[in-house]
Amino acid sequence: MLNACIIGTGRIASTLEKDPLRPAGCTHAGSYAASPNIQLVAGADIDADALECFGRDWDIPSKRLYADYHDLFAKEKIDIASICAYAPQRLDMARAALEAGAKGLWLEKALGCSIADGEAIQAALQKHQAAAVVDYPRRARPPYRKIKELIDKQTYGKLQSVTCHMTHQLIHTGTHAFDVLRYWCGEALAVSGKLENGYDSSQEISDQGGQATIQFSNGTVAFVSAYRKKYYIFQFDLVFENARILIGNDIEKVYLPDTSKLYTGFKELFEQDKYDWGPAYPRGMVDELVHAMQTGTEPLYSVTNAIEALRIALAIFASHLADGKAISPSEVDPNLKIENQ
Repeated sequence: MLNACIIGTGRIASTLEKDPLRPAGCTHAGSYAASPNIQLVAGADIDADALECFGRDWDIPSKRLYADYHDLFAKEKIDIASICAYAPQRLDMARAALEAGAKGLWLEKALGCSIADGEAIQAALQKHQAAAVVDYPRRARPPYRKIKELIDKQTYGKLQSVTCHMTHQLIHTGTHAFDVLRYWCGEALAVSGKLENGYDSSQEISDQGGQATIQFSNGTVAFVSAYRKKYYIFQFDLVFENARILIGNDIEKVYLPDTSKLYTGFKELFEQDKYDWGPAYPRGMVDELVHAMQTGTEPLYSVTNAIEALRIALAIFASHLADGKAISPSEVDPNLKIENQ
């Protein structure tokens, strides 16, 4: 049996499990509770009320609830640590967990405030011969996996463009989208963007919305609209030579061509009543982490992928500073920081 702890005991760590619209196991704590091989033994949070609620919800005694995560790691034997606190603390917390002997980390996104933060986490994992997963789960879900297959096999011809609509925050929310786009389309070659609120080099940079155009290595162009809205949205609109697919948090639709009802000799797109999305990836976040710990293989939800998603997001900020000039993500200053996430 592996011992797990959670640092930062709020929404994604625990309380989202109480939302009646969410499935069981949608949080770190819920996932550990569902695992026959892991026991959740401790938690840490500077918010005393959140910590008390966490202990009550998951039957963790008060002596194993800590205001300071350093105390937790000094007193508890931990095999797996979930790092759910805010991004500016992610690197220090990951290092502390690894130095205390943890061999597995489940990290929330974004991985850090800069590429340098992400690379430092990766270096610490290598130093301690440990494994980690980052909470970008869509690579495992059937529609996203099926779409990758359709793109790779050109089942509906070439993927011509993808438009991603999301609500605000190019780092916090956007890195989810950029991870998916890399999964489908390969590496980002050029990124141009404009920020919603703007900033200049004299200011502390805050996460915010905006727009971007991204050229990928498979030839696809992605358009990103991430402005503040009065509703929540996270959707992809994929246009192929011979199909259109809408996929997102609240939509799964496939449109295929058939005889037009408006013009003789033409075809139009029609929504399909049923579509076989195929199987899910065989391991969820926790099982994939344990598998990586046991085998040494890179997990599907890897730190490497998380770094590259963050690199694309930061390229949008860098492009804004360069008056919208297209930027290669590989050229982004690794120390460019988005402090407020």
